[in-house]
Amino acid sequence: MSASYGQFCPIAKASEIFATRWTPLIVREVMTGMHSFNDIHRGVPLISRAVLVARLRELEDHGVIERRPRGADGAGHEYWLTPAGEGLRVVMHALGQWGMTYTHDRIKRSDLDPALLIWGLRKRVDLSMLPDRRVVLRFEFSGVPASRTKFRIMWLILGRSGVDVCMKDPGFAVDLTLRGNIRDYVDVYLGHTKWRDAAGTALQFDGDLRIARAFPVWLRFETVSGRNAPDPHLAARPVAVQTNHSDRLPSHPRGIRARSPGSPRAQNRKRA
Repeated sequence: MSASYGQFCPIAKASEIFATRWTPLIVREVMTGMHSFNDIHRGVPLISRAVLVARLRELEDHGVIERRPRGADGAGHEYWLTPAGEGLRVVMHALGQWGMTYTHDRIKRSDLDPALLIWGLRKRVDLSMLPDRRVVLRFEFSGVPASRTKFRIMWLILGRSGVDVCMKDPGFAVDLTLRGNIRDYVDVYLGHTKWRDAAGTALQFDGDLRIARAFPVWLRFETVSGRNAPDPHLAARPVAVQTNHSDRLPSHPRGIRARSPGSPRAQNRKRA
């Protein structure tokens, strides 16, 4: 249990529940749709499983989250916010805005975790905008901390039924390969750099032209604007942007070596 400040002040009492190590990040994960223990742990990978169990139990005891049966047979359970937990949304929103405004220069190289970035992108994908087929994105990051080099190359498998994250080659043909420094990708993710300014300069692409033009919309890269935006983890779902579904290909965006989706190379090429 968290220690008491010995004060009746509401800020003190709320801090005894919320302002403990790891707790805001756990609440963030549940608040953004991660309800299983493993999914919560993937969003907070440096916490030990034992500590995560303890924090979840404390949040349940304090009435912030509740456990619900996972299926009709009652096998396993999930974690969901209670009304008290939902009341923390305004707190998390304000905390995210403050962090976006005042902590950008505190991001160290050791904070630049590719796995956490890809997991964040997975949560951000607008499934309703995806085509009626599987889309495979391969990310190749430079500038990765020495402790995270095993995540230098990762894959996102996009589909309307869900998004998968792969740390090993899934064996599918790659539609688009994205290359760049992990810090540049984090800046785009947080909105401190606009996608259209980084595309073709700091960040390079190779692959299907139509996928290259559409995926920034799918991943909602342009819906955050750095210091003036809410935390991307907690931003409200934006209105879907309508894309052009005609057969005519748009003009080439900067930095993309395009191939026609119907070409033999596009159909047969597989990434190692």
